[in-house]
Amino acid sequence: MAYDGPKIFLAPYGNDAAFENFQKTVIDGVSPERISRHAEEAPTEADMVRLWGAKSTLDGTWKKVEFGDYLCFYRDGTYTHATEVLGTEINEDLAREIWPNFDDEPWSRIIYLAAPNEIDVPAAKVAELAGYDRDFPMGFSSLNEMGVGGIRGRYGSVEAFAEGEGSDTPESAVDVHAEPEIDFAEEILDGLHFPEDRPAEMLDQVASAFDSGKHVIFTGPPGTGKTELARRVCAAMVSANPEVYSGQQITTATADWSTFETVGGYMPTESGGEELSFEPGQVLRRFKQDGHQENELLVIDEINRADIDKAFGQLFTLLSGQSVQLPYRKDGEEIVVEPAAEVSGDPEPHQYVMPESWRLVATMNTYDKTSLYELSYAFMRRFAFVHVDVPTIPHDQDERIALLQEYTDEWGMDPRRETLDAVSEIWSVLNNGREDRKIGPAIVRDMLRGIEHGPHRDHEVAVTAAVGNYVLPQLEGAPRREQIVTRLSNVSWVDRRRLADLSKDVLQVEIDG
Repeated sequence: MAYDGPKIFLAPYGNDAAFENFQKTVIDGVSPERISRHAEEAPTEADMVRLWGAKSTLDGTWKKVEFGDYLCFYRDGTYTHATEVLGTEINEDLAREIWPNFDDEPWSRIIYLAAPNEIDVPAAKVAELAGYDRDFPMGFSSLNEMGVGGIRGRYGSVEAFAEGEGSDTPESAVDVHAEPEIDFAEEILDGLHFPEDRPAEMLDQVASAFDSGKHVIFTGPPGTGKTELARRVCAAMVSANPEVYSGQQITTATADWSTFETVGGYMPTESGGEELSFEPGQVLRRFKQDGHQENELLVIDEINRADIDKAFGQLFTLLSGQSVQLPYRKDGEEIVVEPAAEVSGDPEPHQYVMPESWRLVATMNTYDKTSLYELSYAFMRRFAFVHVDVPTIPHDQDERIALLQEYTDEWGMDPRRETLDAVSEIWSVLNNGREDRKIGPAIVRDMLRGIEHGPHRDHEVAVTAAVGNYVLPQLEGAPRREQIVTRLSNVSWVDRRRLADLSKDVLQVEIDG
């Protein structure tokens, strides 16, 4: 489930017109009298009103902006300012007067803002937290959930980041020998919903693994909340132990991963030419940044998509608590990665120190057959595996509806009864069959949204489309997918002939139409 807190929107002011507008209406502000001539609902109690605008072509992003969210302005590869959102409205007359330097269309999608704070954060830093391939996304856009979570982990909160706290990172005070407090309260899972007593049981398993020096892998079917659970566990550890952890990071494994992504490798220097320098990978960057000792917890989503032996290489030795020497040099010295127990004093430039409290948390989709690599025993024995299962779906219709309504209440959704009937029956067919393929609540939520908010007028068409869009892709590689699809086609809310066509196209499975 998505984090229920302020969102971050990225706003460029790179060209001359945008820079001029930013200076006049965000930095300097506009007099309340001038605003009030065109806007009755504008926040005019302040000495100056600050505002930003977007064109109608960006309605998809603008409509997501809410009171309490934050805009981060960027220019020339740096996020320069951040400010809180006070409100929004569509006001073309105001836009034409305030920003007359528009080309084809005024910036009529107004966003009212609080006084901005200087943050001066390199775009590359935010890009790393968000998992972006480039330094920053182009155009007015929302920062993804991974980026927001990374900012919360590194800065403590979105608010702290937006107020400029920690933008000039001081030398780390991380104690690499410190023992963290490991005690998870069930409240960290508020807003998530798991079967029966599983929340307390899973958190106890994680705490026990951490306490015994093990890393953790959350396993289970798709849509059961593994990634969010991993993120929240790490966030709770960082929040409870600020003197131990300097933040958290999340990344997603791919089939292309090698030791370059995890350990690091040689890259051309900024000066160009044929000079190369060692650049640390995802794991080593959790231990040292800008020459400072760090201790950032790492979440690797979908870890089994990578060829683990190829991707982790020398890190097998490190995860077992022993030093490892890398085939790279820095300042003429061979780079070495060492557990903190073997290190005294400050590390040298060629040394990376793994704090005693550092942990790797990963997720593994047990049904991913398209890019699933078998984990070696040598890798598995360094981890504790915590299973995140799907709920037991009652056979009784009223009980099924009651269970699904528990989830929709948590999600803030109020679907029609006929939609609840259809989706609960589909969920029951999938999760109560003998076939080895179940789905979790997140996919059910996607189905509900697709049915309730889609453009379909016919309910049967909408339900069938939701099955095609969200369920059939999860059956890829399932050994008994023909039986599963046949059972789905018998659901009264599904268009059997249409589902047969979709199954043939998506899964190369034929059933009687």
